[in-house]
Amino acid sequence: MTQSGRSLVGHVARTATAGLAAAVFAAGLGLSSDVAAQEQSKELKRYILIGLCEPVDDKPETIAGFKEWFVEQHVEDVAHGPNFVRGRVYELRGPHLNGATYTKFISFYEVDAPSWEEAEKTLNAWQRNPNAWEGRAHHSATGKRVGRVMRCPGSGWYELLGSYDGPAKATTKFD
Repeated sequence: MTQSGRSLVGHVARTATAGLAAAVFAAGLGLSSDVAAQEQSKELKRYILIGLCEPVDDKPETIAGFKEWFVEQHVEDVAHGPNFVRGRVYELRGPHLNGATYTKFISFYEVDAPSWEEAEKTLNAWQRNPNAWEGRAHHSATGKRVGRVMRCPGSGWYELLGSYDGPAKATTKFD
């Protein structure tokens, strides 16, 4: 049993459900995909790294630090990594139907790589480089200034198996 009185099996089931919900959510985002290009080049596959992230507490200064460091800087910092196509971050505005929600923020990073293991290895090496890109110093300084403002109860690499465009046209600067 966990401290909240829920069973470990229930916790694992909720965690697995959250991962599945994130994958289903990602598939419905209309994230760009060049599946035809992938078919031509068997060397690269499209992966998405999904992060379920939130501030460590509800203090106004923590939330402000989280938004400055994670929302305004970290997602962009990661998106500058080798083979990264784009990075996106979303904030929860409400549940779907009566479904449970597990995190207030979710980040998506599209990456073209031969394998998720190679993408992970490349990203980790790139993130250790303090001079990887011109914005890294600012991002690192912000992280030191705001301190530990984020927790990430889930993160994982998902391979793109299909993408389906809906009838809506691009309507924002984020498309």
